[in-house]
Parts: sequence; structure tokens; C-alpha cells
Amino acid sequence: MKLDLRTERLKDVRRQRLVPGVMYGKSIESTSVQTEDQEIKEAIKTYGKTQVFKVRVDGKYHHVYIKNVQTNILKPHDIIHFDLHRVTPKEQITAHIPVELVGVEAFYQKKVYPELVLNEIQATYTPGSGIQSFKIDVSKLDLNDVIHVKDIEVPKGIEIKTDLKQVVAVMKEVRVEAEPVEETESTVDTEVDTDESIENIEA
Repeated sequence: MKLDLRTERLKDVRRQRLVPGVMYGKSIESTSVQTEDQEIKEAIKTYGKTQVFKVRVDGKYHHVYIKNVQTNILKPHDIIHFDLHRVTPKEQITAHIPVELVGVEAFYQKKVYPELVLNEIQATYTPGSGIQSFKIDVSKLDLNDVIHVKDIEVPKGIEIKTDLKQVVAVMKEVRVEAEPVEETESTVDTEVDTDESIENIEA
């Protein structure tokens, strides 16, 4: 990913359809940068916010990961700023890695479904060991089956920090609520004016 040093004001950068950002880390001063919109979007798609990748700034290469991304409130697909955290080869990274359920389509039109309880798992790892998400195959699970953090297959080089007993996903039964019965003329109670009825009888 190619970055350029940013020297102009934020609004001037955005007017050129570029995305402003900042790169920082333990062994580097905070550096204002900018890149093409497609460049940062492709990096997010490929590496997420957990994997380390190379960027080139002013002719030098750095290992970074995406720390934060700001988007337009009215247009969520428009990125208005990003943060890159520079790391060294042996530096420990702590991040919240997303959980992704795989095989959900196996339960379409069925009476059970997998419910994701824990969206992210905290973990530490060194550059090169990170993953974009923990993928959990739920296609063979049955009703009331539960997956805990300890049940997840963890790649080499990653250490889980989240409580291993915490529930990640559970299989639940699809409940269909009965439709309310509409009242008809035969079920509606009819109120009778007692006084008027007596007068009619006496007449």
C-alpha cells in the first residue's frame, strides 16, 4: 500500500478525493499521511483491523495494521480518516478479532438457527501471526449445542485473552408466533339496554 506525506489541510485533501490518515507507533513520530480512497478500502477488505501489512511512505517501508477507521455518518461507505499503528517484528499486538459463523446457510428453512453471542475475541500475537477473523463452522450443530471460546481452533502464534468459558454461539429453536384471532360479528358481545327492553315488554 502506497502512502504520501500529507502537507495540506484535511478539507483540501478530501477535495482531491484522497483520504487523510495518521501513522504512529512506539518507535516513530506521529506522521500525517494520505492515500487513494480505493487503496485504504482494499487494505481494509484484505487485512481487516488485525493483520499486519507493509506500507511505503516517503520511500521507506513500514509494518502496520489498521487501528481505526472513521466514516461519514450519513454515508457509511465513505472513509474520511484512518489510523495506522506501526509495529516492530517482535512487538506483541493486542486486538479484538471478529468472530464469523460459517455454514449458517445449512439452517435456512429449518427449525433451528445459530445465534452469535460473542462478536469479538481478544487475543495477542506477533506481526505475521494475525488473522482477519475466527471462523466457526456451525453447519453440523444441533438444537441447544453451545460453542465456548475454548472450543475455537486457534492458529499458531495467537494467544487468547478472553475467558475460555465464555459462550460464543448457541443453537436455538425458531419460534413462530401465532397470529392473533380477529373478532367477528359472531364473537362480539352485544350489550343490551335493560331499561329499554323492559319498556318494550310492558308495551
